[in-house]
Amino acid sequence: MKRFLKSNNKGSTLIIFTFILTILLSFSAVAVDAGNTMVEKEKLQNAIDSAALAAAIELPDDQKAADVAYHYLELNGYTKDDVEISFDNDNSKISLNGKKTIPMYFAKILGIKTTTAHTFAAASLDRIGGAFNYVLFSGNPNTALTINGSYTYISGSVHSNFYFNLNGSDNTITGSAEAVKTLSVNGSNVHIGTRVQNAPFVQMPDFSETIKAQAQQYGQIYNGNKIFDGGNINVDTPIYVNGDVIINGSHFTGKGSILATGNIIFNGSNLNQSTDDAVCFYSQKGDITVNGSDAVLDGILYAPKGNITFNGLNQTIYGRAVAGTVQFNGNGLKVIGGTEELESLPSYGVKLIE
Repeated sequence: MKRFLKSNNKGSTLIIFTFILTILLSFSAVAVDAGNTMVEKEKLQNAIDSAALAAAIELPDDQKAADVAYHYLELNGYTKDDVEISFDNDNSKISLNGKKTIPMYFAKILGIKTTTAHTFAAASLDRIGGAFNYVLFSGNPNTALTINGSYTYISGSVHSNFYFNLNGSDNTITGSAEAVKTLSVNGSNVHIGTRVQNAPFVQMPDFSETIKAQAQQYGQIYNGNKIFDGGNINVDTPIYVNGDVIINGSHFTGKGSILATGNIIFNGSNLNQSTDDAVCFYSQKGDITVNGSDAVLDGILYAPKGNITFNGLNQTIYGRAVAGTVQFNGNGLKVIGGTEELESLPSYGVKLIE
């Protein structure tokens, strides 16, 4: 009797062990295949992202855009069957729906032979205009554009995507002063060409991918913070800095862009003295700060997701200041818009929007 029970226990243990081992192997199989699925889905997502960005440059020509998208997909190892392309009504946006069947390897023991990865990307084309129709632009829909100070002179038009407050005497705006909400003016001897309340909301374009691609083409990409400490810097070919940019009294020539993924800080006076040149100082994700009295800049200050701060007296911008928010700490600011500074920007920009 004891021998029978002992033999029976051994058989039960073997059955339980086999059952547990099967479960563990099944989980391992699923984990391996799940990891492979994630890798393949990421590869497909990267492929359709790059295809969407490349194709958007051809908009509004939908046929050329589709051809470019398919070309980039093929370069990344995919075919037309792996994506469905569509356009919005005015052909300003291209959308790509990716779909790829992925074979299972270990999960077949559970009866799962394949799975399907779904991805999506959409890109649009931005051209110069919109925010750059103004010499002073504040794009944050929740923060007012406020000018506190006297002797401010703005040659051109001003726009705020929220409220616009002008406080101080002897201030001039030669063009229109626009606010999506309301406009408030307090002070004596204030001259404004046209006052517009309840103005339309204006978007800020994204040129970062275009500038980065051009900078990479010319070998002008730098990783880490970069300091321009005096001397002449030519920007006929764009410069891309993956970090902050600090500018100490440098002189810039040419017509192009310096893009920093982080902050841009100007220290000193007479930072750029040549009106024949035009440079766009572009902070992709950070802020731009101008320190020093009697500072002179030629070109565009652009911080679409951050703040432009002017610290000092009698600062002059021959160009435009366009940002999420703009802050003035001092009197005698002059922003004198022209047309040459727009030559510092690419003629278009593309961005992923979904």
